[in-house]
Amino acid sequence: MKAFFITLLCICVLAIVGTGIYFFLSQEENDTASGKENEAPQQEQSAAEMPEEKELKPVEKGEGASQLEELSGDTKDFLSTFTYEVYDEQIAYQNEELVKQIISDQHAYLNDLTGWGHIDNVDIEYLAQSEEWQQLQKDVERLRTEGFAPSEAVNDMWNAEAFMRIATDSADLNSLRYVHRIFHDMDAEINGAEVDKIWGATRAFGAEAETQELYAYIKG
Repeated sequence: MKAFFITLLCICVLAIVGTGIYFFLSQEENDTASGKENEAPQQEQSAAEMPEEKELKPVEKGEGASQLEELSGDTKDFLSTFTYEVYDEQIAYQNEELVKQIISDQHAYLNDLTGWGHIDNVDIEYLAQSEEWQQLQKDVERLRTEGFAPSEAVNDMWNAEAFMRIATDSADLNSLRYVHRIFHDMDAEINGAEVDKIWGATRAFGAEAETQELYAYIKG
């Protein structure tokens, strides 16, 4: 009889423990499902709140970046003689693999720097001293002298250098946007990067009217 009661007691204990475990696991599954349901709307909301790239208005005569008072003497001298070489080819390479790698790497860097509203929080003084920005300056020169052969793509790198000089000296965010757009368009055209829009910011691939807008912004 004693053995019977002990057995019965064990069965009851196991039943109680098993029931508790069942309810615990059921509640955990419900919480997980609820969390996933809440996660999707939050992600959709984040995407909806993601700032779009700013549409830049064409500048009027005398309003270009070259008129900014903050520009250094070196930058003013650079811009005063800024012009484009005439090339027969839109794009040509000395080292195609080098071009593809630099364009891809620097587009990713500029995405992080300017995308998703980050551009509004850029500290230009800190940026100018950062290793990443200095590497971008070196890479623009490498693309111009080692990567591209004589072609309109070389003029695009002169544009990139001009905009970088202006941005560094004057904290002009529009110039920073133009640097990003040059690499954005080149990455899409050269590497086939998936992008939601082509800005027409390069002489190698863009329309004449759009690239003249960049020149007008630089020269004023």
